[in-house]
Amino acid sequence: MYEYANYFSARGHQVTVLHSLRRPFKKMKSPIWWKRFVFFCQRAERPRWFLLDTNVNSCIVDEITDAFVPDGDIVFSTWWQMTYAIVALSPAKGVPVNLIQDYEAWGGQEEKLVASYRLPVHHAAIAKWLQTLAEREAGRAVKLLPNAIDLEKFKLSSSIEQRVPHSVIALYSEEERKGTAYAIAAAEELKKNFSDLKWTFFGVYPRPAHLPVWIHYHRRPVNLPELYNAHAIFVSVSNGEGWALPPAEAMACGCAVVCTDIGGHADYALAEKTALLFMPKDTEGIVQQLSRLFTNDQQRIELATKGREFLTQQFNWKHSVDTALEWFMMLQKNNFEASNNSSK
Repeated sequence: MYEYANYFSARGHQVTVLHSLRRPFKKMKSPIWWKRFVFFCQRAERPRWFLLDTNVNSCIVDEITDAFVPDGDIVFSTWWQMTYAIVALSPAKGVPVNLIQDYEAWGGQEEKLVASYRLPVHHAAIAKWLQTLAEREAGRAVKLLPNAIDLEKFKLSSSIEQRVPHSVIALYSEEERKGTAYAIAAAEELKKNFSDLKWTFFGVYPRPAHLPVWIHYHRRPVNLPELYNAHAIFVSVSNGEGWALPPAEAMACGCAVVCTDIGGHADYALAEKTALLFMPKDTEGIVQQLSRLFTNDQQRIELATKGREFLTQQFNWKHSVDTALEWFMMLQKNNFEASNNSSK
């Protein structure tokens, strides 16, 4: 969403990012003054991890209500609970739009989540599987606003052909749905037949004690594009994603992608064309697909080349921003015409 804010601003639009202390259906466990202090200490207004354009106005507010939301043309929410907040705003705050980034039922309240798709707001989804799900529940069209990759950052810097064939990189996570245990099991099995296997994990956690010593681990790497470029294959073992970023980043950097057959990969991981797929929680499937590439370097090169071409053409920020702004203009026009007709 910060990327959208920067790109919208660069196109000459006035953008305000609001970080709300309160959310609908979420009980605050501490006083609001304390949460405001925590947000301030965490620099939530302008986080250290993202370079937010200085022309973008960003602030912390008590809640998403008319008193705290400036007037505008579009009001864009990014989490299902906030859909309930923007639908209650005055029309002067802008046409309400909600971006669906996953089936966000991790914290419970699934009935309210599904009901949010039926609220009188304009929904967009970052992936086709989410678009289909939301349209089924809403009974109306949902716009597809695909995620994009920063191609200035994630790009090819080392030859696909000359990479070490038996080198694999993957995300390490302690979230069960990310499936890391299956990746570790597959790595250990592959090591028996491919003694020169180079396997690398990266993640936000300290190196786990149970990780085999021969596996490389990078915590919070600042050189992630370089790591991708230093490996031939990226494997994603996640059991569920909205639209998975790391496999797409790696694909843009020239890695052949091997991943689970899930909706969060499906927009860019086309079976046998841009990626090799296996079923979730299937260690043997991981081993089989990686072994195919280990024993057929030409297939690995072709898969990586076709994957990179497809991803860079279809999932770049210019395309996503153009799509969003054209849609916003149409929504504004329709809203203006509807207001005029109702006043006659």
